[in-house]
Amino acid sequence: MSADCCPEPVAGPVVGTRVLRHAWTALGPLRRGSWPATCSLEPGGRRETLAVLDGVLAGLYLAVDADGRLRWLGKAHRGSGVSTRLRDHLRHPERARVFTAVYVIEADPFSPRRAIEAAEGRAADAIGLRGRMGPRTWPVVTQTQWLALVTSRPGPRVRPPRLDGDSDGLGDVPA
Repeated sequence: MSADCCPEPVAGPVVGTRVLRHAWTALGPLRRGSWPATCSLEPGGRRETLAVLDGVLAGLYLAVDADGRLRWLGKAHRGSGVSTRLRDHLRHPERARVFTAVYVIEADPFSPRRAIEAAEGRAADAIGLRGRMGPRTWPVVTQTQWLALVTSRPGPRVRPPRLDGDSDGLGDVPA
């Protein structure tokens, strides 16, 4: 541990197509957007990257070091979009020093929070991160629980019928 506030994040596997596919698949039907491309977190490119990511309200993100090794798998959901979460991480000097790029797998911002959390846990399991990246913990969900969460959607709101006999809701419209 350094004189900074936290230990440097432990290095995981190199992020390549296989790792990205696991994270992409973990979001299942909640996924939106295109295949994740690397975005710079180098000091000269951070501001631009974070500004672009301001529009991503939900999803999974994988922060990597200069060697392309995974240093953080995280999630974001609405109130704390991806750029907000990354800004929080970059306030820690040891993370700001190590994180050089990020891959973002965008999710539907109206996804249930628990579904995004479940997807993060599924991605960690698929990539094989448990016990390999220090004290980081991810939600544990079974395949059945994950499937129920990522396929659930809030039901459409059905307006109750009006009591004044106006069945179409248009009021008195001349014929």
